Amino acid sequence: MLLTWSVGLFGCGKSKAREALTAKLVQRVSAVSAAGGTFHLAELTDFEWDTFHVFTPYIGEELIKDRLGMDWSGAREVYDTECLLVFVKGGDVVLDLSFPRHQGDFSNMKQRRFGQDDAMFTVSPGEKQIVHATQAP
Repeated sequence: MLLTWSVGLFGCGKSKAREALTAKLVQRVSAVSAAGGTFHLAELTDFEWDTFHVFTPYIGEELIKDRLGMDWSGAREVYDTECLLVFVKGGDVVLDLSFPRHQGDFSNMKQRRFGQDDAMFTVSPGEKQIVHATQAP
């Protein structure tokens, strides 16, 4: 009984963490896109992570597992309307987020793996297109 309860609580915790991060990310992208600018992803997270991965539309399960370097059970095909954002700590996925591209679009990034210190992103004025700060024009 206790095992079922703790598994359920853990699942609910991830769901709330996803909702909270989605809200923070949408708010930050909107704020930054008003005038153009940069944001640091670590400022929006309240959980520990060391690596951030962006999986763009049409990437499949096997490529996700390959890029993560693990057999992650959450790997799946990424649809056209989203980017899959995956946070890893010590070789384990700690949070994954299906982020709607109409809220902020990570799909044009050349680099798709970032350390926590390097996870700086730029949004052009009036746009929802997100690029790594080093790729910004």
